[in-house]
Amino acid sequence: MGATETISKWIVETTYEDIPPEAIRVANESCFDLLGVILAGSMQPVGEIIKQYVSDMGGSSEATILSSGEMTSLPNAALANGTMGHALDFDDFGGFGHPTVAIFPALLALGENIGATGKDLLEAYVVGCEIGLALQHTTKYNQMAKGFHATAVIGRLACTAACCKLLKLDQSQTITALGIAGSMAGGLIHNFGTMTKPLHAGLVCRDGVTAAQLAQRGLTSGDQILEHPFGFATTVLGEGIYDLDDMAANMGKPFRVQDALMIKKCPCCGGNHAMLDSLFSLMREYDFTYDDVENAEVDQSFLSIVMLYEEPDDDLKGKFSAKYNVAAALVDGEVSVDTFSQEKIDDPKIQDAMGKVRNRVMAKAEEGLTDHGPGLPIRITLKDGRVIEHRTARGDILGAYGNPWGIENIKNKFKKNAGLALSSERVDQTIDTWLDIGQVADLAENIRKTLVR
Repeated sequence: MGATETISKWIVETTYEDIPPEAIRVANESCFDLLGVILAGSMQPVGEIIKQYVSDMGGSSEATILSSGEMTSLPNAALANGTMGHALDFDDFGGFGHPTVAIFPALLALGENIGATGKDLLEAYVVGCEIGLALQHTTKYNQMAKGFHATAVIGRLACTAACCKLLKLDQSQTITALGIAGSMAGGLIHNFGTMTKPLHAGLVCRDGVTAAQLAQRGLTSGDQILEHPFGFATTVLGEGIYDLDDMAANMGKPFRVQDALMIKKCPCCGGNHAMLDSLFSLMREYDFTYDDVENAEVDQSFLSIVMLYEEPDDDLKGKFSAKYNVAAALVDGEVSVDTFSQEKIDDPKIQDAMGKVRNRVMAKAEEGLTDHGPGLPIRITLKDGRVIEHRTARGDILGAYGNPWGIENIKNKFKKNAGLALSSERVDQTIDTWLDIGQVADLAENIRKTLVR
């Protein structure tokens, strides 16, 4: 069998019982976390735009838009909830960009429509996520060097695989759906720092639903979408950087979900998080504030996307500015939802602090970075002459697999996020219902009872 056929067989045959309990636990935490992030994102400007767009589009009442409670078609519900889930850049990351927001909103829409259970959803989520993680692992981040957003490119195949699993499509239909999704792949890093970046996630979710539904109805596609010379891997990811047969033969050996997903503490690009963890560690250890700092130097990868905006002039660009994040952390002692506002961007004190921050871009040859490597340093020179430094490896970020944040902290984050859209009473009800998604017997009933105002 070719790689596409082998992988499709794995998608169809893998069951909940095959998935390690730790992978289920991590998947559950990430999906629960995203529900709160979607609710918070529904109140953002891009959330308002996408809700209004979907409302104007009309369509059959098949699935719910979270927060508003409006019913719409399956693809449009996935589009709206996916976009809102990425509006704050507060959803999890790791592996192929932002895995959960590329998969979960699509499954939520489909699951509501077909009467699926939470257990069905988690099974499909892990299966889809494993496809994306295997593809990303094989590409060695090559698509990022070409300017592609992994969430949008690899996420489409991951989402489609998950939707096929939830719909219980057979192997032939799954091959077809992946073929359809392969022709939908796209999403450019140039759009980071704009509303189109969260739209990437919404479009991925919409397309995953669409590809699976079209395959279910008999639409045809190429049956070697991964391995064909003019297929997805060579055309989109690049030639000679993968062994697709090896990847296909080793799906689930082992599962990767439990070692890839990272829950965010701050609503900004994940590339800022190791740097911020290091800065906050230094601030706690040496008990200094912005007023004590002479300057700060931050080492960055030559591929770093947190240097897209040296001098951001709005809140969305601020999420991709190492300078802004360090400056805000020094001035306020935290990076929160409130950090990313026009008022904060224009704050003279933060503008002054940005002038103290310098990025040092590492040459490709000197990096050698891995998730478990030493990490890149941040150096603070204090006004008393002391120079202090800290490194945080990517795998040791608080919220990562090597340093889990813990369910109580995830619940507290959920409360704050969901509380931006729902009453406190509804938030408590939502936590009681969705904290253990695997125990949800009927997705449709519980979505409409708890996740809308």
